[in-house]
Amino acid sequence: MAAEKDTLRQLLTGWLAEYSIPVLVVRGFGSQSYADVVRERARSDPRPAALLYIGDFDASGSDIERDWVERTDCWERVERVLLTDGQVREYQLPPAEGKRDDPRWPGFARRYGFDIDRPVQWEVEALEPAELKRLVTEAVDGYIDREILAEVMAEEEGQRAGLAGILGQQQDG
Repeated sequence: MAAEKDTLRQLLTGWLAEYSIPVLVVRGFGSQSYADVVRERARSDPRPAALLYIGDFDASGSDIERDWVERTDCWERVERVLLTDGQVREYQLPPAEGKRDDPRWPGFARRYGFDIDRPVQWEVEALEPAELKRLVTEAVDGYIDREILAEVMAEEEGQRAGLAGILGQQQDG
């Protein structure tokens, strides 16, 4: 899971902790060294690399996603979870004034039929937190094998019990 900005890190980390899904924060147009680290970690993981992306619906947000995917160059699948044009319309999210000096605005405006002279943007945080969580967990659900997850969790619980037993023996002895 990748977020465009750091304000979502704590929420996403909490919601995804039980699945051990890493949360990346892109922070706009992130450094190449960070992109290199992410690419190497994704390539060293035996599982197929899938990127679920969360970003604002604006000219820069769309380009940040494109740039990140291009510079990391390691994803078998990329899915924009939030925020999309359809979600903005479905939830009737209020627009904020966009950046007039963003060179990406005219192309974004033409793509989505917005007034080029009136830049607008929509923030992910405009969604109600409960709905934000629902959309994130729904997107992740398709990537979770519940049977394997249950096996891994049972194995971890057994390991914790074994460690607790060892610690108990050392404290008694």
